[in-house]
Amino acid sequence: MKIRSIRALCFLVLLAGGGVSSKSAEKGKGLGDGHDGSLAAITHLISLYDEKGIAIKATDKQPRPVSMLKTCGECHNYEEIAAGWHFHSGSTNSLAGRVGEPWVLTDSGSRSQIPMSNREWKGTYSPSDLAVSPWKFLKRFSSHYPGGNYGEMPPADDDEEADPEEFLRWPISGQYEINCLACHHADPRQDQSGAALQAARQNYRWAATVASGLATVKGNASELDEFYDPETEYKIRTTYDKSRFDANNKVFLDIVRKPSASRCYFCHSTQDTGTPGKTEWTHNEDVHLSAGLSCVDCHRNGVDHMIARGDIEPLGDAGGDAAYAKAYEPANVAALSCQGCHLGDPQSGQPAVKLGGFLGAPIPEHKGLPPVHFEKLSCTSCHSGSFPKDKTGRVRTSRIHKLGLHGRHAINKKLPHVLTPVFARMDNGKIAPHNLFWPAFWGGLAKGKVTPVPPDLVKELAPDALGLDEENIERVDDWKPLSDKQIVGVLEQLAGEFEAVAEEGQPKPEPVYIAGGRLYRSSNGVIVSEDHEAAEPYKWPVAHNVRPAAQSLGANGRCADCHDTKSPFIFGQVEIDSPVAPQGGRDTVREMVEFEGLNRGYYQMFAFTFLFRPWLKGVVIVACVLLGLVLLLFALKGLDVVVKTAGKKASDKE
Repeated sequence: MKIRSIRALCFLVLLAGGGVSSKSAEKGKGLGDGHDGSLAAITHLISLYDEKGIAIKATDKQPRPVSMLKTCGECHNYEEIAAGWHFHSGSTNSLAGRVGEPWVLTDSGSRSQIPMSNREWKGTYSPSDLAVSPWKFLKRFSSHYPGGNYGEMPPADDDEEADPEEFLRWPISGQYEINCLACHHADPRQDQSGAALQAARQNYRWAATVASGLATVKGNASELDEFYDPETEYKIRTTYDKSRFDANNKVFLDIVRKPSASRCYFCHSTQDTGTPGKTEWTHNEDVHLSAGLSCVDCHRNGVDHMIARGDIEPLGDAGGDAAYAKAYEPANVAALSCQGCHLGDPQSGQPAVKLGGFLGAPIPEHKGLPPVHFEKLSCTSCHSGSFPKDKTGRVRTSRIHKLGLHGRHAINKKLPHVLTPVFARMDNGKIAPHNLFWPAFWGGLAKGKVTPVPPDLVKELAPDALGLDEENIERVDDWKPLSDKQIVGVLEQLAGEFEAVAEEGQPKPEPVYIAGGRLYRSSNGVIVSEDHEAAEPYKWPVAHNVRPAAQSLGANGRCADCHDTKSPFIFGQVEIDSPVAPQGGRDTVREMVEFEGLNRGYYQMFAFTFLFRPWLKGVVIVACVLLGLVLLLFALKGLDVVVKTAGKKASDKE
């Protein structure tokens, strides 16, 4: 064991008064990953280490930035943490589970917006399929990326496919390690927007140091010469706040085991932009947070940082992903789902009324609600997301639209246009609210499958057809209309490229364009469109914000919230978003019933019956009263007969 590791061990034991010992470090875990039963927090008065493992001192003349791997890795198993849900998305064998929010490669110049993920969620494409290397991924998404994985994948020396730029830029910018402080640092000076600014400058190794407020950094790695030597030159200068160091060159970090909701919000916020009259000032917080819970009360994890997503109902069923379910079995996630908290753990075999609500959660009565609703709908259908309107609204999310950036690096990103709420059927057969956007990209069609063409290549091949010039060839704020003539022009350029690179004996792909739920192809210079699986919208379930019971669908007997001939829940309209002009009878909306898998005619008739139900209730009540009166009349007549008969028998005896 290294000398500093021994010192750290002794120091932590003294701080905890013997509460933390070597026994708490379980096999395969770091010192800080064990648990001896004490709920007290350990004081993190620690030494900071740079990427070379050298302790940082306040008196250093040319100090390096803090390395999370070396500093936090002194007591925690960095490799195990790096395999957690937030950090393993760059792995080709990453767990999938229920579909979620993807990374979205947007490029309005080529009219492209492509969902990306390595989790093999249906409708997504791997970054490698789109020529997005780890370096290019960081340049695009590092502002809301937690670090690790893609941030620690410089090209191998023998990688012939890597861009030469990457071999030169990685050593200058450094690796983007997991930023542990982004979640676990309770200090109000923790500034993720500051980390995003460093990432925008390609100062990846400095991002965590600046965000924590430990130091200021001057310099921009993206502007440095490709032959800059970070070992001998110091054009990016790190200046630590000396007041943060004590006499022993240790620094206090306010580390908490349970991150606050504000830490989660930087990457998991949603802004409502498409609902009339809806503003940020009228936005309500999730009812659970308002009640005092935090995100991690439900989304728990162990040392492995495999965050519970609360969607396993019952335990062991994760949308067909056995590996994902197995990873969660020890955590008993079913107890932390909606059903587990409010109705009891379904695996316990005990009635909910005996178990009571988890952490004081109220037990819902759902008086008068037929059980079929629980078989067909998720809890979130009635309780989560935006209240449905006649037509879907639009939202922006932190990760997709880069919310939360303040200063010169802030942008007003509009693409993709994310629509909500879309009530659609999940893999488990239940209907739930979703966010949705329509993919758009150029591709090659072969054997019924569409393979996307990287947007940069499309712009390189067909700048004139796309209407680009040197001034606007980069990203713009929103869609620019795309005419049929332009589509034909781009497809012709792609056809030439496919011809040039086609391998002998292999079928040549047909150039196509995907947008707005349609596949477009050229037939003798005329655009024809058709349905195709690749053109289907990408959607993912919405669990938050959860509305209070009084604001849920159907509350207080409001059956018409769903069972009305004009109910948005069933008959609402879903916007079709596309840069292609809606001409030639092209649809601009789809009906909600298509996503729910419901028969429109049947539910129109069923909803029509609710118009007469108030009358029917009155008729039934009147009929019951009349029937009661008739029965009462017959009862009185019967009683009269009994009395007369008894009187006659009495008189006969006399």
